[in-house]
Amino acid sequence: MKTIALKEKTYELLGELKEKKKVTSFNELILSMIQKTKKTPYSLFGSLKNKTKRFTTEERHNIWREE
Repeated sequence: MKTIALKEKTYELLGELKEKKKVTSFNELILSMIQKTKKTPYSLFGSLKNKTKRFTTEERHNIWREE
């Protein structure tokens, strides 16, 4: 989890929008705004989190090496 700094007015506007959109968290609100802007399906946000393993540098080189 990360923390971001907002000006008071921005925080108030986000709070109003959060109530209007009837979402339960600022995270949900921000993700919906990003999804709308990028036209990315919400189902893709975090869809592989904790489902994939991290590759080592050597494995990445083997996968992406030019043939």
